[in-house]
Amino acid sequence: MMKKLLSVPAIILSLLLTFGNATAQVNDVGELLRSGVEDSNLLLENYLKPYTNGFGANLNTGWNNSARPYKTLGFDIRVNAAFAVIPSSDDFFNIGVLNDQFQEIEVLNNVDFTPTISGESENRAVIGRMYTHPGTGQQEELFSFELPDGTGFSYAPSPMVQATVGLIKDTDISLRLVPTLSTPEVDGQVSLFGFGAKHGLNQWIPGGALLPVDLSIQFGYTKFNFDVQTNVQPESGTDIYNPYDPTEWENQEVALESSGFTTNLLVGKSLPILSVFAGVGFQSSTTDVSASGSYPVTVPNEEYNPSTRPEPKAVEAIVDPISISVDGSNSVHALAGFRIRLGFIAVSGSYTLSDYPVANVGVGLSFR
Repeated sequence: MMKKLLSVPAIILSLLLTFGNATAQVNDVGELLRSGVEDSNLLLENYLKPYTNGFGANLNTGWNNSARPYKTLGFDIRVNAAFAVIPSSDDFFNIGVLNDQFQEIEVLNNVDFTPTISGESENRAVIGRMYTHPGTGQQEELFSFELPDGTGFSYAPSPMVQATVGLIKDTDISLRLVPTLSTPEVDGQVSLFGFGAKHGLNQWIPGGALLPVDLSIQFGYTKFNFDVQTNVQPESGTDIYNPYDPTEWENQEVALESSGFTTNLLVGKSLPILSVFAGVGFQSSTTDVSASGSYPVTVPNEEYNPSTRPEPKAVEAIVDPISISVDGSNSVHALAGFRIRLGFIAVSGSYTLSDYPVANVGVGLSFR
């Protein structure tokens, strides 16, 4: 049973990655690195914003399926799937504003807004760099590329497996774990780890045992990793000098690491079949995106010589070019949810209201 539960997150993630041609988007992200270190960091931060915020929001949800902690040695194991709802305003970003911040590149077509990874549009910005041809002295295009389209999927998904066991003093602890698993549709790996606890408050309130509802406080920490191999190859042509062996471009990898912390004050009611709960809380998250390996960029050929080195352009390698850290936009939130028990089978759902709202659904085995 455990083996089957652990395989579910990889299946869910693979399906969602391929939804809306997401596989192509993963490779297109690597193409952005052609714009150089400073400019590619700026582009990636804006292009990936919906998912960096969404993943962080997801990790802080799904901890609870009731306000009452499990009894001593009570046990629950379930598979959760969280879906952060991406605001429509984040389906595009203003490339016109970024144009003034670029170090080397510029927007070459008349486009002000271009899609993020969650958006979708036929009008995408074309990015490029101009240079002075060393032979003719004329301004020419050094390189250009169209920014990638989005998936058209305005949700950031995060599956996970969670086990909870009850301890003494109306306290339970939870563990989230997805061991490192490969995704079949892209050359990547996913893993997740988290821990949390919930403590009942009724025992500390005079007359708390007589209250018609359960009060508790809960906290949780989760860390999610997703690594994908990319294959960005240098531009080729008779006007481009490439001094590198093809093995230079091996071992390219883009990594996303997202961590989140949340604490919640919960109130709810548990009946034999149905449990309902609501609460308020605080959350924080950070998502880091990095690119390791060597990536090719096209630059003016500083060794240009009409006789011995006539190519006006050259390939240059940039190493480990990306390092982005984004704090999540969510902070204070409200949440509500339910659990339905059918024998040992439990189905649960919750909704967290914040800047990036999150819907969470789960199914598993529950022993009170």
